[in-house]
Amino acid sequence: MRNPSETDVKSARRVVQIFQLFAELRQPVPLSLVSKRLELPKSSCLALLKTLESNGYLYRLNDGKDYYPTRRIFNEARIITENDPLLSSMGSLLHGLRETTGETVYLAKREGHLSHYVEVVESDQPLRYAASVGEKRQLHIGAAGQCLLAAMPDDERDALIDELDLTKYSANTITSPAKLKKAVAEGKARGWYLSVGGYQSGVASIGGYVWINGEPYAIVVAGPTERIIDNEQAIGRAVAALCKRVTQLR
Repeated sequence: MRNPSETDVKSARRVVQIFQLFAELRQPVPLSLVSKRLELPKSSCLALLKTLESNGYLYRLNDGKDYYPTRRIFNEARIITENDPLLSSMGSLLHGLRETTGETVYLAKREGHLSHYVEVVESDQPLRYAASVGEKRQLHIGAAGQCLLAAMPDDERDALIDELDLTKYSANTITSPAKLKKAVAEGKARGWYLSVGGYQSGVASIGGYVWINGEPYAIVVAGPTERIIDNEQAIGRAVAALCKRVTQLR
């Protein structure tokens, strides 16, 4: 659980901390443990838990000794996320980037060791990078993975890279943790992240990352290697500009 800021309202912070505790422990929790972790008297803590229970956010099990969240908070969070104005506006922003670059553009988020395509706007050129919403790719093979890794704290990123199965897909696939860490560092210094033939020969990608709903997303332009490399500076600047614009919209 994070440290409170001076502007936090105590009662609101404690409710947030309760759900953070469940997320951390991933199991039912008794009143005594909640009270200890929140450094709150049991009577006050019980009042919070009973309020959440009466409103349908918690239920009791193990003869009423332990509490655990219901799906209500998940369902409401999903509805909120699906109607987020920034996430909803990403479609038009990605179309704009497609028009600017002439190449396929996609939005991806990290799921464990994978990058997950959540939106795709394909180029209308006959020779183009083709992808579908819902596709998943290993983090080490493209610009999307580099972006999503770059968004992580340094120690967490390095630990995750060391865990990855760096399968070789093409001659240019990065198969060394040290080289992947170097590629991420070079992308950060460059201002955009670049992969050339990491998944298949003849395909390159350029990307950057933004934060939406507290989660990092990669915005990536992909296409035939020759076109991407010939226009790297223009594409990189366009991606960086869009990432900056999305950040300012938050």
